[in-house]
Amino acid sequence: MRKLILAAALALAACAAPGGVTTSATLAASDAATSLAVGQHLTMSTTTRSAPPDSGQDPVIIMRLRHPDGREMAFEEANHAPMHIMAQTPGGPLAQIMGLFGEERPTLYLARRGENRGEPFLCAPEGPATLGLYRAEDGAVQVVGLRQQIQFEQRPDGQTEAVPYSPDQVCARLRFRQG
Repeated sequence: MRKLILAAALALAACAAPGGVTTSATLAASDAATSLAVGQHLTMSTTTRSAPPDSGQDPVIIMRLRHPDGREMAFEEANHAPMHIMAQTPGGPLAQIMGLFGEERPTLYLARRGENRGEPFLCAPEGPATLGLYRAEDGAVQVVGLRQQIQFEQRPDGQTEAVPYSPDQVCARLRFRQG
C-alpha cells in the first residue's frame, strides 16, 4: 500500500512540475503605430509542456509577452477545442480578422489572466481576451488583440460557421520584426 501511495505522489509531483522547453525572441516594432502602443520592442517567450505520450492530449503551449518595463502578459495556445482549431484554419475567421486572406495560418491564444504581472500593455485596461499571432517566413510578426473570443453557430443545414466579428472588438493591431 505504501508503495502505491509513494508512486501516486511521485506521479502527481511530475505532473505539477513546471518543466518544458522554452524559447525566447525579441520582437522589434516595425511601424509607428506599434512603437507608439508598446514601445520599441517586446520579448516573447514560448514554453511547451508535453502531455504524457499515452494520454492522447496535445501539448500545453504558454506564450508570454514581456514589456521592457517588466510588465508581462500570459497566453495559452488554443490547440484543444474543435472551435479553436476551426478559427485558425487558413482563410478562416482569425485569418480574416487579421487581414490574412491567403494560405497563412495564424495561431490563436487565450489570455491567462492569473499569470500577468503589472497592468496590461495591450488592450488596456483589462487586456485582450484572445490574441492572434502570425509569423511570416521573412521574420515579420503580426499580433492582433481581441476583446472577446471568436463565436460559432450552427446553420440550419447543420454546418458550423463563425459569427461575424465586429471590427470594434479588435483592440490592438501590431507589427513586429523578429530578431
